Amino acid sequence: MYDVLVSAGIGLVLLVVLWPTQSTGRRLLKSWKVSDPTPAQVDDAIRYLKRRRLLYPLLFVGLSFVPFASGRGLGSLAAIVLGGTLLAELIALALPREGRQRSASLAPRGLFDIASQYVLGAYAVVVLFGLVWFVVNLQITQLPVFVVSVAAVATVIWAAVARPVDGDEEVDRVLRTRSVHVSACIGAAMICALIGGGYLFLGVFAWVMMANTNVVSKKIAW
Repeated sequence: MYDVLVSAGIGLVLLVVLWPTQSTGRRLLKSWKVSDPTPAQVDDAIRYLKRRRLLYPLLFVGLSFVPFASGRGLGSLAAIVLGGTLLAELIALALPREGRQRSASLAPRGLFDIASQYVLGAYAVVVLFGLVWFVVNLQITQLPVFVVSVAAVATVIWAAVARPVDGDEEVDRVLRTRSVHVSACIGAAMICALIGGGYLFLGVFAWVMMANTNVVSKKIAW
């Protein structure tokens, strides 16, 4: 019960602290190269953030019941928060958006048109390192969570490339890039949290660096 209450409390605090506003939406778009966002574009960004934030309390509580969160250490707590955040990104991406028209892009869209090769390369290195670490150190019980984490990131990346355009095209491109980068950095931090110890700080560093790396597409004009 203690773990559930702590997880619920963290989820509610993050929901309140990170609840998106007009300034939040405008800042998000400007940080991803939309220099002068319109009110409609800001509304799209706010809607994108709300769909994720609202899932935090429920997912944090749900993950507090799974085996990797059975302890009360910092690693378990970090895994709950990171796992819930990653699942929120995945679920929000899959939910239908009522009243919005989706259309296919006329130009072929590749992964590196919307995502930085450095972010994806760094994530791949962390995944490989994590897999070797769990096998060599015989931490087999961590592998199911590791596999689910990697699968969730892969699904978010696939959906960001494959899904039809949703709403304003410029904002849509921005949010595709953000979804890929955020899911990759959360996935990397999740693996570091599962390893534990000093790797938690490496996970935080990876999160900050990867989440704030932008991309210049060769095909799509920003």
